[in-house]
Order: sequence, then C-alpha cells, then structure tokens
Amino acid sequence: MLQDQRLAKIEHDIFSNKYRGNENRLTHRRQTVLREKGRRLANRGPAYMFNDHSTSLSIEEERFLDAAEYGNIPVVRKMLEECLSLNVNCVDYMGQNALQLAVANEHLEITELLLKKENLSRVGDALLLAISKGYVRIVEAILNHPAFAEGKRLATSPSQSELQQDDFYAYDEDGTRFSHDVTPIILAAHCQEYEIVHTLLRKGARIERPHDYFCKCTECSQKQKHDSFSHSRSRINAYKGLASPAYLSLSSEDPVMTALELSNELAVLANIEKEFKVGR
Repeated sequence: MLQDQRLAKIEHDIFSNKYRGNENRLTHRRQTVLREKGRRLANRGPAYMFNDHSTSLSIEEERFLDAAEYGNIPVVRKMLEECLSLNVNCVDYMGQNALQLAVANEHLEITELLLKKENLSRVGDALLLAISKGYVRIVEAILNHPAFAEGKRLATSPSQSELQQDDFYAYDEDGTRFSHDVTPIILAAHCQEYEIVHTLLRKGARIERPHDYFCKCTECSQKQKHDSFSHSRSRINAYKGLASPAYLSLSSEDPVMTALELSNELAVLANIEKEFKVGR
C-alpha cells in the first residue's frame, strides 16, 4: 500500500514537472512572438494606427498577410490550398502584398509557395527588393517564375512596366523605394551584388549603353521633351551600373580598358549635362 502511494506520488511529480516544463516553453514562445511582433509594429511607426488600408482587409486576409510576414509556413500553405476565395494580392496598411512581405523578411519557402500562384502581382517589385537586400536564393527563386521565361522582363524598368499598364511593379505610397528607370541588373550592379549580377548575366540581362546626348531618335526626343531631368537620371543610373566593379568584372573581357573608356566618356558628359557633375 505504502509502495503504491509512493509510486503514485512519483508519477504525479513527473507529470507536474512535465506540465510545468511545457507551460514554461509555451509561455516563453508566446513572449518571444509578442516581442517580435511589437518590434515590427514599432518599426512601422504611428501611421499604422491611423492608416485606412488595414480596415479594408477581411479577417482571412489579415491572417494570411501576418503568416507571410512572420514566416508561418503551415498557415500560408493551408490557406493557399483550402481558402479558394483568398485574394493572394491583398495588401497591408503600407500597400505591400504577401509576396513583398515574405521577401522583405527573407522567407524563402513562403516566397516559393506564393510564386506558384497564377496572376500574382508585384513580382518585379519583389525581385528588386530581394536584389537590394542581397537575398541570392530568393532572387534565384523569383527568376524561375514564368514571367522571366526566355529573358522576358529582365530589361524592364518600373516606368516601362507602367506604360504597359500592368501590376508587375508597384511603388510605395511616396514612390521612393526604387528609381522608376532602374532594371534588375542595374540595381544589382549598384549594390555590388556579384553573385546576383552573375546570375542575371547568365539569364541574358545586360545594361544597355545610353544613346549619345545629342541623339535625335524618337525615343530620346520624347524622353527629353517629357521630362529632361528624369531622362538624365536614367542615363546616370545606366552609366553607374556600367561602371560598377561587379558589372565590369563579370561582363567585360578587359575590365580595365572598359573602365578607362567609361571614365573618358563620363568626363565629356560632365561638361555637357549638368546632372552628371552632381553625380560624380
């Protein structure tokens, strides 16, 4: 009898310790999640509380965007498979969709799940975002999207996409995340991302050399007439990419000679275009 009581007490103690251990782990995990969520909310700033974007989201969409942002792979996978009415292109208070949130937080698996969906918007913006952060594996995953098949879209800038009236690119509310004239390989060159530049070159992407300043072709004439400053800025961005060590070393058979030629060309342009003097 006494032995049975001792065994019962031992079992009770083991169960209690196990329960307390599980409870402590759950509490710690909950606190970690809340702390991380609080940090991200703080980074969003006070505008989060007063922005109208969040009010237009359904509970399902809010859960979906949160899962994409915080890397909850099972929830994202389940919602993509089971929620037939889910709008995968819904946006949060900052105008960012699930793909952008997943890329921004370096969630490769979620990015790959989202890229399988048809009619996914802002794929181009997600690519530029991944390039700017140096997320090589995410860049490679996005480049496998059908939108980039046969090298299509690799030479497209946000401004060119805007003319096509599609949602391949998107801008922040203040429109300042990426220059409207920058292409994926120009951005990669600006960021000195050697591995990404190499990947884009293998895909067939190139930085086109700007036309002569006095070029009177239809394209140059229209750009100069419409917005001369934006035209000069696009030329500066292109030359900056061409002169990038990452692009020079990977795209030219003789990087030193190419660098000298570019230096002479830019010296001449600095005397013609005032904007080039500021950019030097």
